[in-house]
Amino acid sequence: MLDVRKSWDRIASEYRRTYSISIETVHYGPLCAGEDKMRLIGTIAGRRAVDLGCGAGQNAIALSRMGASVTAIDFSVNQLAQAQQLAVESEANIRFLKRDITNLAGLADNSFDLALSACAMAFVPDLDDAFAETFRILKKGGRFILSVMHPLQYILDGGEADLTFNSTFPFRPRLLKWRWDFSGARARFQHYLRSVSEYHNALVAVGLIVTRIIEPKPTLRTPHYGFSKEIMREYPYIARHLPITLIFVAIKQPSINRRNSGG
Repeated sequence: MLDVRKSWDRIASEYRRTYSISIETVHYGPLCAGEDKMRLIGTIAGRRAVDLGCGAGQNAIALSRMGASVTAIDFSVNQLAQAQQLAVESEANIRFLKRDITNLAGLADNSFDLALSACAMAFVPDLDDAFAETFRILKKGGRFILSVMHPLQYILDGGEADLTFNSTFPFRPRLLKWRWDFSGARARFQHYLRSVSEYHNALVAVGLIVTRIIEPKPTLRTPHYGFSKEIMREYPYIARHLPITLIFVAIKQPSINRRNSGG
């Protein structure tokens, strides 16, 4: 089984160098507007936020600049090293922890007002464990904002006159494998292609209340600019006409018991 953690360790510095991501506002994914336009988080100053799968820490820093007390989680040592370096350069006070987001040991129950995960959950084999842990650490009334790459961009390929199926619809999660090549590093990767309903139902199954599902119109006016340019260059028709990012907003409602909720 491919160890994605080692893959991220291998390319962490090259990824940060190659793909510019703003620290001025929270990003939700490539070709997607940031929090300055989306307005999904609301007032976070003085509250506790956790960034699940923080990568090089850009979102953690953006949350800190919004006044939040931020904990940032990642399972890659080298990604965390990049994040810590960027936080020092940005004079951001962030607590970084090496954890797998399916096991948030050391984070107390009912302790965060906001959990954010941007473009990380596709690498997680077991959504149930990841979402259950997110539910556990959220305060009652706390918000979970989850963004993933939209499945349509993997299903379809080509242009207007020759749009074809690149992959079958993921009625069940499908494991996709590829290789990321940079000038100074390369690594094999894999992630799970999941349908919108797969994510939605997994959130509901742990007791979270999904309040919004957003399929943003693609835009190059995005905090995740470097990767966006690459997608637009390689898949221009799809990048202009299909949502590239998928966002869920969910709430830990006080009256919900996740163990007894229906899926």
